[in-house]
Amino acid sequence: MGANTANTANTANTANTANTANTANSGNAAATSIVVADRLDLPFVKDFEVEQARVGWLPTSPPTVCPPIGPPYFQDSKVDPFFAGWQVLAEFASTNWAAQTPVVDAVPHVPTGAGTIAKSLAGGDVLLVEVTFPIADAPASFTTWEVPAAGARQPSDWEFDRLLRAYLDERPDAMGEIVSQSNEFLSYFMNLLSMGPVSHPATTKVMQAASLMALFASQYWKNKYKRVRPAQLFPGLMPPIATPGHASFPSGHAAQAQLVYRCLLSLLPTASIGGGGQSVASMFTVAGERLARRIARNREIAGLHYASDSIAGRILAHKIYDQILTPALAGPAHASPMKIYRALVDLARQEWT
Repeated sequence: MGANTANTANTANTANTANTANTANSGNAAATSIVVADRLDLPFVKDFEVEQARVGWLPTSPPTVCPPIGPPYFQDSKVDPFFAGWQVLAEFASTNWAAQTPVVDAVPHVPTGAGTIAKSLAGGDVLLVEVTFPIADAPASFTTWEVPAAGARQPSDWEFDRLLRAYLDERPDAMGEIVSQSNEFLSYFMNLLSMGPVSHPATTKVMQAASLMALFASQYWKNKYKRVRPAQLFPGLMPPIATPGHASFPSGHAAQAQLVYRCLLSLLPTASIGGGGQSVASMFTVAGERLARRIARNREIAGLHYASDSIAGRILAHKIYDQILTPALAGPAHASPMKIYRALVDLARQEWT
């Protein structure tokens, strides 16, 4: 089954999905990489002492009861991080998540998901992307505007201008991160916190779950908006990696990185350490947020996403966390709509005490 998980990482050409496959491999190397050979002339099970010992079985011949080594059920602690993420995703999918996560907040008398994405600049200028659905149940229309601090809004190609400048000014320096993060980026968060699947197995599972939930939700909204990729409109952007085979808005990388950040932050201790008034949580608040935004920004520099895609991805992540995950952790555990996620969070928090 370990070999099959690699196939899952290849579906949808997705760097996004590879987050779960690749990082799980690092936590479950024994299950995915080694091959155990056995002799044909003397199989290990027929070695006299081994056969007589019947390790883990009652010493009756033939055994009338055959309990496995350990408890008579598969322990949660043995669930691979990759599959733990999918188990949480099944819980998430059963909630009312779609109704609570429109990427753009609806205003009266417009379809759900229509509205405006804004980016404020120093000096008071505002860059806008207006999202509309000219025809019901049809792809969205995206119109870009620039609003000077003093003056009326005017049409602007500011998103394309920023993509062009990023290509010329930033791409050579960012290339290493662009290529690395196209496959997975959870290891960046792990490195930031000096943790890994061995030292913090439950935390790793929470990260996998967060990545998958954001990926799942972003794909739903991508299909609703159907925004064309920048390189399809401006081939000269020439992304240095393959353009993903799904729509642009919202950015999956931005949503995944932001939700991983929010979930990780909720696990970390807030007690002061080292006498400086800082805690693990307070330090990660800044560094983790910057890392999440940097991951999203690298996708813009690569010519794969518009700036508003990244903003929308972060909005989606915040809505998932605030509207779905936070309530799931409140109240009695038995009443939670996401019991697996809640149990993982409880275990993960213990890893940081």
